[in-house]
Amino acid sequence: MGNTNVIDGLSRSVRSYILLFCLTFFTALPGIFTMPALDRDESRFAQASKQMLETGDYITIRYQDGMRNKKPAGIHWLQAGSTALFSSAEAKQIWSYRIPSLLGAALASCAVFWAGIPLIGRRAAFLGAALFGTGALLIFETNMSKTDCVLVAITTLGVGALIHLRANPMRPKALAILFWFAMGFGFLIKGPVTPMVAILAVIFACLWERHGLAKWPAIVSAGLALIFIDNYIYFGSADRLIGYAIKAVGGALLAVSALRFIADEKDEAWFRHIIWWPGPLLWVIMVLPWFLWIQSATDGAFFRGAVGKDLKDKVVGASEGHGGLPGYHTVFLLIMFFPATLYIIPAITDAVRSIRQGPALDKGVLFLVSWIIPTWVVFEFLPTKLPHYLLPAYPALGLLCGYVALKMMEGTRLPVSRIVSLALFLIGGLALAFLASPLGTGLLQAEALGDFRIADPADVAREWAKIPVPVWSLALFLIAFCLTAISFVLRRYQSATLLALASMVLLSLHFRVFFFPQQIWAQATTQARAALEEICALPDQPGCETHPDLIQAYGFAEPSFVLTTGTDVIIYPYSRLMLPPADEVPVAAWVINLEDNTREKRGLQKLRKLARAQKRCIHESKPYYAINYSNGDPAYFVAVKIEAEACPK
Repeated sequence: MGNTNVIDGLSRSVRSYILLFCLTFFTALPGIFTMPALDRDESRFAQASKQMLETGDYITIRYQDGMRNKKPAGIHWLQAGSTALFSSAEAKQIWSYRIPSLLGAALASCAVFWAGIPLIGRRAAFLGAALFGTGALLIFETNMSKTDCVLVAITTLGVGALIHLRANPMRPKALAILFWFAMGFGFLIKGPVTPMVAILAVIFACLWERHGLAKWPAIVSAGLALIFIDNYIYFGSADRLIGYAIKAVGGALLAVSALRFIADEKDEAWFRHIIWWPGPLLWVIMVLPWFLWIQSATDGAFFRGAVGKDLKDKVVGASEGHGGLPGYHTVFLLIMFFPATLYIIPAITDAVRSIRQGPALDKGVLFLVSWIIPTWVVFEFLPTKLPHYLLPAYPALGLLCGYVALKMMEGTRLPVSRIVSLALFLIGGLALAFLASPLGTGLLQAEALGDFRIADPADVAREWAKIPVPVWSLALFLIAFCLTAISFVLRRYQSATLLALASMVLLSLHFRVFFFPQQIWAQATTQARAALEEICALPDQPGCETHPDLIQAYGFAEPSFVLTTGTDVIIYPYSRLMLPPADEVPVAAWVINLEDNTREKRGLQKLRKLARAQKRCIHESKPYYAINYSNGDPAYFVAVKIEAEACPK
């Protein structure tokens, strides 16, 4: 039987929140500065926030000259504020735009602990929050200047307010106001996701408590699945009509379930407090002014873009090619939930055992499962799939793992499920280690070399062979990883949990500090900028006599290039291989991806001819090779800089 005195000490008073905050914060912090700007979403978000600072317009959301009417402006305000406070738009550095994600992740760990206390107690909640706060998906999302870390923090805060309101009658109005604040804040970050997760969780839990899992909760799950299921079935010529009919049935099931929930709960004290008028009014005050303002500023284009296109595309098809069958998130859980996968199967086994108890079901486990199931159903059946979509359900899953981890420390035996879970932990950890190992890198490079059509693969291989793959930091992770497995087998669960957390810290350091920042063969923008830097063609590059008045990227259009080079850079397909007269553009520069199309090679020859015809000096870089991880395409960059005058003899 394990001793839990250490857990008792760590989970007491305010220091437990400080420890959890620091655990996530310092696990994620190094990568904030070392990881390059990532494509595509991160750099698009950061560039839009950067343009708010450049233009002083904090209402409309722009990416270069176009409108970006996809998400509300909340995350852009946070990113612009952090950049104005810690850096500047002129610095063109990605780290300042990541500060909201870093703080969001650290605060999310605290929110998970707070939300879990009434459900499973302080000790289990602390363990669950620690496992969640070092999870692979959360940590890797911290070095992306997007919505998801802030979203999971504010969503967990809102769900936590509901949990405390239902469990603890003290200060109910303050909790109701906190709930509506979280709903408003979450809506400004990512639209309906926060209200959806919170409302589905409480409806599912309340219906389950009163009617059992097989009745109304099953109807809720069926309704959610029917909303999206027609995307996976083709009904021939009547496909659209039948699809709408199925969605209508799903919507009707959800509406009837909502009415049943209201009828059941309308006289409950917590429900009366949650609909207390200042709460909904606060939500309206937070959301409506900005919405009306941006609708006016864009002549109604924001709503059409955010709902009529972005949301609709995600619901009716695989938006931007990000598709997958139901089960996608379950498969990715193996890697994305590491290291808490060490307890995932015992957590599921214990939850199923509790569910089978019927009326004696633990209400804390019931709510956690209610938090997970409907959100999981939505994102498993949503045709557009990305791993981070399910992040708002990870807090509940982490708390279930913390709950069963504490029970195992106290002597609960789950002989079969613990071995299966250990196997999943080993598979997930080894898969992550393989991706960031010399062997994995070599296999990925070998596969990528076959995609080059213009460049000689032998030349590319020689250049890539010069890029080191660190081993010592990976070895530290593997040591902690193996010790975790040994401790778990020996039933030393406290040691196993601590070592699992340490292994994730070491893996994060290896991947985000020592490995990926060096792998420039997988960083197309880094290579494109290196080509420009070689010939003094970056804007404001120190030590250069002349700087380009115009920079164009031909055959290359990644947002990270725009963010790090400048808002005015012209990217493909708007770039042109035409040379204006010297009196119009004294110094012009291009970075050309010769692999994009065979005409790019002819375009390079064309620039040479144009420079000779105008008797202007032309500088060319050596070749730079990369694989663009955003689309898997090869990149063969050559930079060209054309001066105003002829070259000195």
